[in-house]
Amino acid sequence: NDPDAAISAARRMAAQYILRGVIDTQISRNPLVNVNQVAVRLDFTLTGSNGRTISEASATNASYSGRDVLGMALTLVNERADEVVAKLYSDYCRRTGR
Repeated sequence: NDPDAAISAARRMAAQYILRGVIDTQISRNPLVNVNQVAVRLDFTLTGSNGRTISEASATNASYSGRDVLGMALTLVNERADEVVAKLYSDYCRRTGR
């Protein structure tokens, strides 16, 4: 959970790319229909070892969740993960010529 230490370690290991990301989850109770609901937001940035941004990708998703709030949060992340990865990879290929 120390981004500076992670970047320093990546440089020592001669990493060519660094992927930073945040997955934020908000859980609440909908008072109108009296059910749990969950919303997730995914934000990722792919940078070169020089610190230059190659790609940024974000996605959001939300749903009613019933009793298994964390299970639904994972489902929502999985539903959007492919589009985030596709965006990062597409920009990587376009900008690096691969």
